[in-house]
Amino acid sequence: MTENAPIVASACTDAGDLPNTVAVNTRGLSVSQSREVWSEAVDSAYCDMDVDWPRPLSAFAAAIVARPMGEVSVSVVRADPHTVHRTPAMIAADPTDDLLVCLITKGSASIVQGRRVAVLDSGAFGFVDAADPFVVTGNTPFEQVVLRMPRSQMSARLGRSLEYSAAQRISADSGMGRIASRLLVDLASHDDRLDSRAGATVASATLDVLAAAIDQTGAVSLTDRAHHEDLRRVQRTMLAHLDDPDVTLTDIARDVGISVRYLHKLFATAGTTPRNWLYTKRFERAQAMLSDTDLPVGEIAGSLGFRDVAHFSRAFRRHCGSSPTGYRAQHR
Repeated sequence: MTENAPIVASACTDAGDLPNTVAVNTRGLSVSQSREVWSEAVDSAYCDMDVDWPRPLSAFAAAIVARPMGEVSVSVVRADPHTVHRTPAMIAADPTDDLLVCLITKGSASIVQGRRVAVLDSGAFGFVDAADPFVVTGNTPFEQVVLRMPRSQMSARLGRSLEYSAAQRISADSGMGRIASRLLVDLASHDDRLDSRAGATVASATLDVLAAAIDQTGAVSLTDRAHHEDLRRVQRTMLAHLDDPDVTLTDIARDVGISVRYLHKLFATAGTTPRNWLYTKRFERAQAMLSDTDLPVGEIAGSLGFRDVAHFSRAFRRHCGSSPTGYRAQHR
């Protein structure tokens, strides 16, 4: 990031003269205050995420300025090393269809989504989809530009599925990657106070350039695409039978038209097992029902394929860290 990037100098402020702008700096705050303020800042600017620090008892310096521009928002972040991660439970509690483009101008960071990992530095960028779990780690003190945008705005522009493009490194060395990187840095470095019409025009043009850069990244093989579509069909079928404790993997494989062996291979390629994936989905739904409805715990258990409440309660505690009634009390 250039030295004149609009990072706020005060300890912790709202930029009152810029509506909808998030502006925070943890400098001068205590160890505990800096972490609390930063956790709230990233939630406000992006989406519900947890933050971890490699040195939890040391001072933590970070600053962010995020401002809207049409349908997107642009932010500049300078921070000491730390990690943010978005879990399935957070997605259930705070659903969003936004994409987060991360461009590293100084230092190094990594983004992880699904089975893909991209290390970013020297102006390289990639994006994560907030509708799926992800991890972003600042490996060193770093500076980055983040563009937050609606998923629909990018998917409409791409020549291929977003699912094949997340967590891929796009180099700033040449081609459309270089053009897109320079454009994002320029947008973040200069606060031009555009009116709403001009902001919308610039945002649309920026998304066009980003889409062109993403489309130039490596193509996905037909085999990988077929496996991905098969996995989605299996998962949809499993979700359709979520309330039936008698359905087996053999039943699911037969309904989809594949072998049980191939079904296991699909989940292994995604880094999980059918059982683990199904339990995660069951407890995501259980958490949502406990926090959003007044349904009895026994009724929730039955709707998720558990034959008795005791089994459900034990499994829920192992997976979520508290009893169903305790979780409901904490999230109402």
